[in-house]
Amino acid sequence: MYTLGIETSCDETSCAVLKGYRVLSNVTLSSLREHKKYGGVIPEIATRAHLVNIDQVTRLALEESGLSLAKIGLISVTAKPGLIGALVVGLNFAKALSFALKKPFIGVDHLLAHLFAPFLDHQETLKFPFLGVVISGGHTEIYRVDDFNKVKMIGATRDDACGEVFDKVAVSYGLGYPGGPQIDKLFNPAYCRDFKFKCGRIGFDLSFSGIKTALMYKKIEFEKKGTVDGRLRQRLISSFQHTVFETVVSTIQEAAEKLKIKTIVCGGGVLANNYLRRLLKAKEKQGLKMLITPRQFSGDNAAIVAGLGFYLYNKRGLSSSFRLEAGAS
Repeated sequence: MYTLGIETSCDETSCAVLKGYRVLSNVTLSSLREHKKYGGVIPEIATRAHLVNIDQVTRLALEESGLSLAKIGLISVTAKPGLIGALVVGLNFAKALSFALKKPFIGVDHLLAHLFAPFLDHQETLKFPFLGVVISGGHTEIYRVDDFNKVKMIGATRDDACGEVFDKVAVSYGLGYPGGPQIDKLFNPAYCRDFKFKCGRIGFDLSFSGIKTALMYKKIEFEKKGTVDGRLRQRLISSFQHTVFETVVSTIQEAAEKLKIKTIVCGGGVLANNYLRRLLKAKEKQGLKMLITPRQFSGDNAAIVAGLGFYLYNKRGLSSSFRLEAGAS
């Protein structure tokens, strides 16, 4: 079966075509350039960009796959979570295609879709249970996954998401938006313990707002002394990144030990970070199996949405009705 995936939860308009779990095409067009000057995503701009781009992106994905719409057997679309206006564009587009083609559609949770990324193209074998970890610009969550329709959240951020904090710190330090790639580029492990910062934790819930505020006040403190230079900024940023990721990885390890689960599946845009990937892979020496999303599927994209949708439809017999609303559980 061929599945058409549609993703419009934030600023990426993405469409993909899969044959089973094999990715035939995955086309993504981002409106990021229009948001940069604001230091974050503007929902109105993102929604309008989806309206303009979704036809073109779908056509390009079909052309790249070598298929026509008539060959599509299932339509899978992000229904939650995300910017409501943006979600509505993708969901209504999927419903219209489903109605016109007389083909089933399924709305999926794109956070769970991030956890499907390592299983695309049969790169990994799908086995349950596993500990699922999503680290992105809008979410930092830990799940026990007994199946993709049997998921229990066991930890989440109490305030800012991990990626969100990276963006805010980067903007504050003049690195621009989005901040994750800039901080990853600036990071130097030789400086990772130069400053002592701390992230809050309650059980397996995390808090990043405190370290964000600490970084901003440190900058103000050094600016008053007139001692801010490129090296000092690098030392502060390196210590910040090290503290955040050490806290995240230790929390994941403790959760796995408590639940007695050896397989960890990690997805989300922040997984593009080189240092985080190294820290996670290092845990394999302690007996954990780390399945980390391939870089090309780490950000929001339609291939992961199509893969999860096909699994839920083909293996669990699930589909959606036209009554499904954006953001609904």
